[in-house]
Amino acid sequence: MAAKSLESIDCSIQPLDFSFHPTIDIVAAGLVDGTVEVHDFSKLITKSVLETTKASEQDQPVIKSIKDDDDELDDDEDEDDTILSSIPLHSNETPKNRRIHAPSKSKSSSSPGPTSSCTSTLFDTSQTHNGSKIYTAGNSGSLCCIDTQRASDYTTSDDCILWKIDDASPHGISTLYQLNDKASTGPLVVTGDEEGVIRLWDSTRLCMNAAAKSSNKTAGAGAFDNLLESEVPQGCVATFKEHSDYITGFEMDDNGTTLLASSADGTLSIFDIRMSGGTGSKATTGSTPSSHNNQQHFKKKAPLIKFTRKSDDQDDELLSICKMKNGKKVICGTQDGTLAIWSWGTWGDISDRFPGHPQSIDAMLKVDESTILTGSGDGLVRALQIHPNQLLGVLGDHGGFPVEKLLFSAGRKVVGSLSHDTKIRLWDASILHEGADDDDTEGGMDMEDDAKVSNAAAASSAVARRNTTADSGDDWDDDDSSDDSMDSDSDDGGGASNRKGRVFKSENDKFFEDL
Repeated sequence: MAAKSLESIDCSIQPLDFSFHPTIDIVAAGLVDGTVEVHDFSKLITKSVLETTKASEQDQPVIKSIKDDDDELDDDEDEDDTILSSIPLHSNETPKNRRIHAPSKSKSSSSPGPTSSCTSTLFDTSQTHNGSKIYTAGNSGSLCCIDTQRASDYTTSDDCILWKIDDASPHGISTLYQLNDKASTGPLVVTGDEEGVIRLWDSTRLCMNAAAKSSNKTAGAGAFDNLLESEVPQGCVATFKEHSDYITGFEMDDNGTTLLASSADGTLSIFDIRMSGGTGSKATTGSTPSSHNNQQHFKKKAPLIKFTRKSDDQDDELLSICKMKNGKKVICGTQDGTLAIWSWGTWGDISDRFPGHPQSIDAMLKVDESTILTGSGDGLVRALQIHPNQLLGVLGDHGGFPVEKLLFSAGRKVVGSLSHDTKIRLWDASILHEGADDDDTEGGMDMEDDAKVSNAAAASSAVARRNTTADSGDDWDDDDSSDDSMDSDSDDGGGASNRKGRVFKSENDKFFEDL
């Protein structure tokens, strides 16, 4: 594997989702039994650094010296206990049954039987809170907000709930997202559920209401009060029903004006989230009859959040979404292993496609404006370059189990990945940063560099084929990037084709280098 594998974070049972704190090395994991666990993995990173340093100094594997001392091994086992707390936030809830669609990979359908699960976790990354809150959601449709500091200690974790809405969504919630700070609505929380319902929430207002209830006082009127009181819970800013299958992800532009949602029904939906209006203005959340609140009004200044349009049906499930090329391209991973690429603002059909994955693309992580990591159903974490489309290498392997999520930790030190076991795997991300340094320091690619990239791509393709089934149909040469390459080059100021590609050394490359 191209990246060093750190020691994994062990959860008590299979996690369905996880989220890294934006500034410190802790992670919140939502488990299949409805529990939320908080882990401190800073010791795992420190241990990896010490082992690497000791091994280089002694020029021998550090594992051997550890095994020679039983007492030291026992001490290490104690130190590797990362769990800080375990909170049964969604354990006693009743899951909502999901209608039967075409075969899909939704989180609630991954566990057999009617069990209540925590399907999504998200640290508040706004400038105001900066990780001080954790949002969690369950397959019962509940939405919860907890205090990070209290939740990170067993002695105070029982009193960490700031607010909780039992029926936040009419169906089980499949994903959480937060608008960026530039959004005129503020950093609202967004939920997407198993039947395609999208709702936006004002967490600040919910916290104020919870504080007012606890002190038996009435909170002052806010911009989002009295919105759809008869249809949705208090604190909901807007609600949409534009999709027929579960929501798989969200993305938005850097200016905070447009929200995108991907769905397993094969379409993208686009929303204008700019604030406008005044007293008596219509609080529309869509121009179609399927919108829930297109007949309601506010008492005070209200957001005019509009459903803009949907993309063409791609006849395949859209399982992940990522924005690239300085916001000029939107990429979705599909069930059949193809990357569907849209040009921003042209939301009809795709402008390009990048085939090659032998199975579904369930997760994506943006490394830079031209490079992404993908998590596939075959268990491999791959590094890809977009425009020109190219496989760069394999970052890691989950042993054949699907990779459901990829995230950077604080400071982009490690990449976390999630699969169908009890572990959150950690990968050293330094190789990704080394590639970025090369891009900054070298403007061109000579013949030797070109040969290295070609050899690395070929070797990485061989590694990928060895780790997949013989009938996988993994074909990285069969892409349709030629029609869109010139468009991509112009988007990047003509630098895409002249930029040095990242080189992830395979085991073959390292072997021949040593010779």
